[in-house]
Amino acid sequence: MSRIQPLKRTSTLALRQRKAHLLRSFELSPHLLHASLVERFLKCGKANCHCQSGGSKHGPFFYLNRCFAKGQMQSLLLKSADQIDQARQSVAAYAQALQVLDQISQINHELLRRGEVLVVAPA
Repeated sequence: MSRIQPLKRTSTLALRQRKAHLLRSFELSPHLLHASLVERFLKCGKANCHCQSGGSKHGPFFYLNRCFAKGQMQSLLLKSADQIDQARQSVAAYAQALQVLDQISQINHELLRRGEVLVVAPA
């Protein structure tokens, strides 16, 4: 979770202004990806290979891992530098969107704690 300044000491007006700014500047990327990018070095199955006798392992291999309910996971081997770059950007875009949503959620929580309404009708 991201941390923003202590909200209990921030005025309600400042909270509402920060929330409005976050909502105005928030652009949802169409390339969001909720996954983990994993870099691995692996041993092969050949008995006489250098990786079996303590030498360097093969790789790096890049995998995109997604977790589902009940402990299920799906892995995708990324085979090209373009795929790796796209995955890196998409995972980062998801993390950034989640950070903004978390800030908005923290502000909404503080507003409700103060007994304020979340939606103010335009004047």
